[in-house]
Amino acid sequence: MRAQARTWEVVAAAFAEREPVVARRRAPLRPLLALAAVAALAGVAFTAPGQAVVTSVRKAIGIEHAQRALYSLPAPGRVLAGSWIVAADGSTRHLGDFDQTSWSPFGRFVVATRGDELYALQPDGTIRWKLGRPDVRDASWTGTRTDTRIAYLSGQRLRVVAGDGTGDREVGPAMSADVAPAWRPGTAPFVLAYADIHGRVSAFEPDSHRLLFRVPAANPTKLSWSRDGSRLLVLTRTGLNVFDSRGTLALHRRGRFVDAVFVGDDVAVLSRHTVSLNGRTLFRTSGNLTQIVPSPDRRWLLVTWPEARQWLFVPTARGAHLRAAGNVDLPAVAGWTS
Repeated sequence: MRAQARTWEVVAAAFAEREPVVARRRAPLRPLLALAAVAALAGVAFTAPGQAVVTSVRKAIGIEHAQRALYSLPAPGRVLAGSWIVAADGSTRHLGDFDQTSWSPFGRFVVATRGDELYALQPDGTIRWKLGRPDVRDASWTGTRTDTRIAYLSGQRLRVVAGDGTGDREVGPAMSADVAPAWRPGTAPFVLAYADIHGRVSAFEPDSHRLLFRVPAANPTKLSWSRDGSRLLVLTRTGLNVFDSRGTLALHRRGRFVDAVFVGDDVAVLSRHTVSLNGRTLFRTSGNLTQIVPSPDRRWLLVTWPEARQWLFVPTARGAHLRAAGNVDLPAVAGWTS
């Protein structure tokens, strides 16, 4: 009703300021166009199709009472968004000009890609080492404080290198699909899940080449393990599947989902307009949401809304209030670490 009232004030003012038309005289074209525009605006304000137009405007506005900027995160930790690190107090640091980034275990380092090079960085942007390979992308880091591995794609080949930049080698029994590989959390033996060009997802140990399981997955878009490493989420263009550690299907949901993540034992799902957790709707809008990232304490879901230039912080607990930050012009979020 407030939006309609404001729209009517604009319509009335425009109508009052119209140029008078002399009787029996042919009206000039410009006033007629102005009146047509006023009539169209009135129709927008008060007809059913007009409501859709007003809604489309609101889509770009986002949450009305969002903070003017990202002043702080609602939970401890740091967010990695492209080449930017956002601290808990809202301060930012630019690491450099990179295509993609990802956190190392415990957030001690960042792995980054740019063109034909793979980089290991300190959180202040200092380069520890770099490695040249063709068409490098989708790097992922796992391990303990003393023993780590980085998996990445080079063309259609899956490769693994130690966290100190040594022992780079090709792994995997088949050429890789264009989907980021995913490490199972935990210590050695390290387990890596990846999708191949034959429509399969394999979980195997790169060091020993031992295959744990292989499952069919047509057109996968994302692979993600639960925090305890007991389940693997496979997101596809037509739905999501969750497999246990032996490759047995534990959950299947059909739908065109934008993103999905584990939140403890639960699964949070993002469609274009809705955020849900285990089937419970947490947030709904007419705008186009693009990504969902859980906080380290699992109490918040960071949801990106690029067209509104907003980050939404959606609480997972009942009764908590949504928070939003505006004027956020950052790349895709690569992770939220403690």
